[in-house]
Amino acid sequence: MAELNIRRLMSGGLIANYFCTSTCKHCLYNCSPLWEKRYIDADSAVKNLRAVRSLGCRSVHIGGGEPLLRPEGLASVLRAADDLRVSVEYVETNSSWFKDLQSAEGLLRDLRKQGLDTLLVSISPFHNEHIPFYKVKGVMEAARRAGVGIFPWVTDFVSDLSRLDDRKTHTLAEFSDVFGRDYLLQVLERYWIHMGGRAIETYRTLLGRSTFEQVLDNSTDNCFAELSNTSHFHIDLFGNYIPGLCSGLSVSIDDLGKPLDGKSYPIATTLAGQGIRGLVEMAVDAVGYSPQNDLYINKCELCTEIRRSLVQNGYSDCKELMPREFYLRS
Repeated sequence: MAELNIRRLMSGGLIANYFCTSTCKHCLYNCSPLWEKRYIDADSAVKNLRAVRSLGCRSVHIGGGEPLLRPEGLASVLRAADDLRVSVEYVETNSSWFKDLQSAEGLLRDLRKQGLDTLLVSISPFHNEHIPFYKVKGVMEAARRAGVGIFPWVTDFVSDLSRLDDRKTHTLAEFSDVFGRDYLLQVLERYWIHMGGRAIETYRTLLGRSTFEQVLDNSTDNCFAELSNTSHFHIDLFGNYIPGLCSGLSVSIDDLGKPLDGKSYPIATTLAGQGIRGLVEMAVDAVGYSPQNDLYINKCELCTEIRRSLVQNGYSDCKELMPREFYLRS
């Protein structure tokens, strides 16, 4: 069996904070206003960026949560990246912080001086449930005036949002009323969404087709390939490296670049070696786990359910079910 060892990082980013203005129904990390209002500090940013650089990655993006809720904190991350010669490809924003064009332009000009080159501006029906589209358009205009590049993600939804009142927020049900009952399924063809975090609840009734037994029967391989994939990694403000896209599962950045041992990382190593079936057996032994749903989207939904059950039933034999708020504030 191959050892799980994150030796080289390819492309990824830093999660500066988990608290957010929104509770988007597709959010992989369950970000929301309920999270503790903690933001990455300068020392942690330096430590994370040094780890990223030491493992071969010379550029990152910065996301959240909403990174621009703490502009001064974001500025310190940008300065740290510049000092360590790690380029920042873009900073993600949901535009919730927009008040008016003048103040937004001033803020972006200041951040540009600290190293902000490009904003990834989120454009989707999920964000529009919480943020009126006029704010998004305002941020993009302010960025143009401030000389900051714009990466609109994704422009395909501009036409949808433009058909609704841009001064108001709109529920997903409203989008379905306007664009058809299968709108959420159409979204999956237009917008990449990983079935983790809050997306599981959003899409369970639409995509859940497999029983517990069928998930196990269809998941004969282990999860080594997913856990060792570093093509889109994330490291958060607490120094947690998130293997693959397995939100709620973490590896300390201090343990990157060496084989993970089963005592410190029983869940990750079990998944890497035995897959979801091995995790089921482990959870049954640890907390008497039993399936909580009739149908599942895939093994990732089942894995998330198992890990949440471990946390809620007091399993604390490992440090990898972090951050705990992922499981407690979904």
